[in-house]
Amino acid sequence: MTAFNAGREKVIAYPVTVRGVRTRVIEAGSGDRVLVCLHGVGSRADRFVPAVPALVAAGFHVFAIDFPGHGFADKRDGIDYRPQAFAAYVADVLDALHLRDVVIAGTSLGGLVAARIACDRPELVERLVLIGTMGIAPLDDGDKVPPEAVANGTPERVRAKLGFLVADPANVTAAWVREESMINSSEGAHGALLAAAAHLNEEANSDLQTERLHELRPGIPVLLVWGENDRWTPVRMAYIARDLLPGSKLVVMPGCGHAPYFEDPATFVAHLHDFVATPA
Repeated sequence: MTAFNAGREKVIAYPVTVRGVRTRVIEAGSGDRVLVCLHGVGSRADRFVPAVPALVAAGFHVFAIDFPGHGFADKRDGIDYRPQAFAAYVADVLDALHLRDVVIAGTSLGGLVAARIACDRPELVERLVLIGTMGIAPLDDGDKVPPEAVANGTPERVRAKLGFLVADPANVTAAWVREESMINSSEGAHGALLAAAAHLNEEANSDLQTERLHELRPGIPVLLVWGENDRWTPVRMAYIARDLLPGSKLVVMPGCGHAPYFEDPATFVAHLHDFVATPA
């Protein structure tokens, strides 16, 4: 079982403000290979923290960023919660941190954002790791998660959401539910997450980045990682994504749901290490 707070003693965290919006950056390691991790809708940067010890041991300098409206970032009216706005915002955060030629690992919403950054700001992104991602393969309407299921911060609904996220329900502990509930029911969180989830559902198919990657980044290395038991972005999407991105590499991780980097960090990091070690 993976502890939701594993690896927290290995990280530092600090605020960064760009575009008048403050976010939280989690950082670990000092390796030459910079890895930027982008979470999914309704989640936050520290979902990647259980993978941090193995990532640092593999030589990565890791950064994870809260999207506006998520985690410890600002949550208020007047913030644009569309995926393309998140892409512009994260690019500005990378500028503020003086980061270039990074590997971006984006999960779900984060994968759509990562692909858009790679197209919009090619100097920032060297490689893409797309994990159970939106914005590459079409998402069936029946697989779209209702925004309220993402935004509702009550313990009961949070437990149901986390149980849908992971393959093994034993991973959903009372401590994890309490923390998630407290963060996602903080002031402004419900409206922000409701808006972000609704925009994602609207744009999951209308903002596909496949053609843009073909046109603007035809040679960028892409690793697709999917959990075999993913119920959020079903694994059939992985094979469609692979076919839509010729030259990409697909890894399907058994025993994992929508968060394979959290559920099996060691295997995820091994695949990631092999990917970055392969010449473009």
